[in-house]
Amino acid sequence: MNGQILIVDDTLTELEGLCDCLNAANFQILVAEDGESAIEIAKDARPDLILLDAFMPEMDGFETCRQLKANHTIAEIPVIFMTALTETIDKVKGFNLGAVDYVTKPFQQQEVLARVQIHLGVQQLTRQLREQMVREQTARREAETERNRTNNILENITDAFFALDQNWRFTYLNSKIEPLLQRTRTELLGKNIWDEFPEAVGSEFYQHYFRVRAEQTAVEFEAFYAPLDAWFAVHAYPFQGGISAYFQDITDRKRGQQELQRQYQRSQLFSDVTLKIRQSLNLDEVLQTAVTEVQKVLQADRVLIYRLWADGSGSGVAEAVLPDWTPILGNRFPEEVFPADYREQYRQGRVAKIADVTDEQENVADCLVKFVQQFQVKAKLVVPILIKAELWGLLITHQCAEARRWTEFEIELLQQLSDQIGIALHQAQLLEQETRQRQELALSNAELQQFAYIASHDLQEPLRMITSYLQLLERRYKDQLDESANDFINYAVDGATRMKTLINDLLTYSRVETRGKTFEQVNCNESLEQAIANLKLAIGETQATVISDPLPEIAADRTQMIQLFQNLISNALKFRSAEPPLIYLSAQSHSEQWLFRVQDNGIGIEPQYVDRIFVIFQRLHNRAEYPGTGIGLAICKKIVERHGGKIWVESCPGKGSTFCFTVPDQSQME
Repeated sequence: MNGQILIVDDTLTELEGLCDCLNAANFQILVAEDGESAIEIAKDARPDLILLDAFMPEMDGFETCRQLKANHTIAEIPVIFMTALTETIDKVKGFNLGAVDYVTKPFQQQEVLARVQIHLGVQQLTRQLREQMVREQTARREAETERNRTNNILENITDAFFALDQNWRFTYLNSKIEPLLQRTRTELLGKNIWDEFPEAVGSEFYQHYFRVRAEQTAVEFEAFYAPLDAWFAVHAYPFQGGISAYFQDITDRKRGQQELQRQYQRSQLFSDVTLKIRQSLNLDEVLQTAVTEVQKVLQADRVLIYRLWADGSGSGVAEAVLPDWTPILGNRFPEEVFPADYREQYRQGRVAKIADVTDEQENVADCLVKFVQQFQVKAKLVVPILIKAELWGLLITHQCAEARRWTEFEIELLQQLSDQIGIALHQAQLLEQETRQRQELALSNAELQQFAYIASHDLQEPLRMITSYLQLLERRYKDQLDESANDFINYAVDGATRMKTLINDLLTYSRVETRGKTFEQVNCNESLEQAIANLKLAIGETQATVISDPLPEIAADRTQMIQLFQNLISNALKFRSAEPPLIYLSAQSHSEQWLFRVQDNGIGIEPQYVDRIFVIFQRLHNRAEYPGTGIGLAICKKIVERHGGKIWVESCPGKGSTFCFTVPDQSQME
């Protein structure tokens, strides 16, 4: 079907031939006999063309056309007037009302058909053109909306953005670009990027942007642009023959990373140097290691440790110097080189840095002019070495070949190293002092032990003579003397007996160190059995019970372990309560040591006395109540310490005591 045509005429019988002709041309015909009907049909059917009779009763064709064109929903339907009028004024009136053509009655059917087809074609083309215009307008609006949206996004993103065409001209720049490039958008728009930023030619930016163009690929990179003293992170993409790029100023992040890297390097260097310094506590090695490592780290011509002496003079005590420069080591300098006021400033932590000794603004002190000239110094960095807030000396770095501006990194590193040198010096001094004291103490102890052994050994012979004569006197004259004389003899015999016991105990005490045997693998169960056998009589008399868990094998002096168990069990038997003694022994492996426990149900010990009981000749009870010399537990302490352990007591008065001692567990230490 070619289309739908509405014919409006009050004398349709005259139009049968026209209708047949149009039907034959495959048009659908709609018919209306008056204007009002025509308007309603047009509203409902929306025909493609209207053939309208100009003269009709009631509403003529001109009024009908006017109302058709007044209705915007059907105004675009083309109207062809059918009329017998031939006056031009009538035709003009029709055209003014919106008609597109006239056909004159009587009709030439082929002419009418041709005119209908022409106007329908025009109408179709007009409709297509209008639709195309609508589409184009819609597309323009959408493109404008998208452009505005894109621009709005680009203006509100945190990144700076620009676009370049195929000739490297700026076609777009967002507002974030201005503070980063320090140029306005107006200045750059339409300009060639390499003309505006000639320093970038050949740079990483240049190479990456050309790669984007050549390979039509996106790239990401970070680069430094020296003219702006800034780091940028860039994402660049191919775009319409040119490129587009997003970028951020990452200068703060980069500088932070660089500072972290410097801190890491400083920390690593500091750790390495500190480790090397502390690996030796020999003063000379400490100082020489320090200057050698600092010289390597700072790449200095000379590093010197300058010792300040009590009389104000000073001298180099350690030095690392390159072969081209005069050594300072071995020279002693008068007080004038570092006067008292300078020393006080250094004592308070002053750091002296001179980048160029020839620069008058550096104000090199007169006292140092001769020094720096003599040793070809061009730049120097000096930090104090303090020990317990007292100035010990100076850590000095020299640059002799040329002036040098010292960085904060170098200053901080030197300060930290000087602190470590001060600590190492202090530790070395303490070690030297402690070593000397230990040597003196060891010598004193050896002499004391030898004296105790000799003295007690030499006392044995006269004591035996006294004891023998007292016993002889007692046997011969006991019944011939009065009661007082007998008491005197008893006192003398008792005193001699106690003296003998005391001398024997003292000999035993001294022999722990002087007569100790080489350590061997000792089965503590066997040592305990021997100790119990030695105390069999006392255990029987007190009705005591001694029980033990399995005990370990240890590296020890077999005889002394027997003596240790015997003394501790004997102590429990002696200081028993009213109940029969119950003594329990156990051992437990703990932190590379064996922890032994000897537990009893005796009288216990007051807390304030737990440390005194291991001191030689210390007694907590009178001799009449608990006989003894007060050496037994002191011997235990000495034996345990010889074996590398500790001994202590845990006690509750009236409930008993637990004596604990440790011995290294060699199996765990291997």
